[in-house]
Amino acid sequence: MKCIYMLFFAGLLFVSCKKMDVAQPEFEVQLSKLQYKVDDTVRFNFSGEVENIVFYSGERGFRYANKDAVTIERGIPQLQFTTALAGVAQANSLKVLVTKNLLGNTPENLVASNWTDISDQVTLAVNSTSTVSGIVDLSTYATEGTPFALAFKYEAVMKPTVAQPTWVVRAFSISNLFPDKSSVPLVSLASGPWTSYNFKNPAAGWAVSATELRMNGGAANSPDNEDWLVTGPLNLNATKEVADFGLSIQNIAGRRLTNYSYVYKNPGVYKVTLVGFNNNIDGNKQVVREFEITITQ
Repeated sequence: MKCIYMLFFAGLLFVSCKKMDVAQPEFEVQLSKLQYKVDDTVRFNFSGEVENIVFYSGERGFRYANKDAVTIERGIPQLQFTTALAGVAQANSLKVLVTKNLLGNTPENLVASNWTDISDQVTLAVNSTSTVSGIVDLSTYATEGTPFALAFKYEAVMKPTVAQPTWVVRAFSISNLFPDKSSVPLVSLASGPWTSYNFKNPAAGWAVSATELRMNGGAANSPDNEDWLVTGPLNLNATKEVADFGLSIQNIAGRRLTNYSYVYKNPGVYKVTLVGFNNNIDGNKQVVREFEITITQ
């Protein structure tokens, strides 16, 4: 009896140690044509026997050739905000300045830094109506190793009978926009950091809150005023790692597909890849089918 048990367990051990063969997949794909229009239904017809199918559309982020590669993408730094103006306007009372060589956070360093006036690239309010600045591409200033900063510079002169203008900035943000339309915030109105500098008339200055940046102008006959509000230094060179992947459209636990349909939303030439594979704990066998299709408007 002891020998029988030993033979039985030896048999189990042999079976458990024996590798299970993976069947070679039989997988064919047919397309009726290779040219389509945007929003057409592209139908891939399948034949053969295969357990799993992965689909790569050939679009950005879904390319088979890049499935094992991790690429570094750089975003586009973008500035936007809104402004409103109260009181009687004075020409150039609010300017938007940027620098990529901020020398430090003292008034002397601020003045000595090389500032560029980008006020002509934004739309500023002409009255109390909230006005959207538009989006400003800051890529020119995204230089490695240089400390970027942005400043709102307020200047007002004394008027015997007229109050100085008041400016309000809201919805301020600088963010990096990536090709997949995702964005990474770099600075917002609430997060800052903001530093104010008062060069004339210390009785008036920028007020910062979580919802707005406010520069209250002085009353009539107030002395000339110059105040800066600065955010920085900032690193505009945000990056992220991107890897392409495919869409699993069939697996061993699901139903077998005879076809798969896909709709392209943008014109272009796409290398479509479908991978059919069988696998188990001991191995993997696959076949790759590729097509180059053209999508037009």
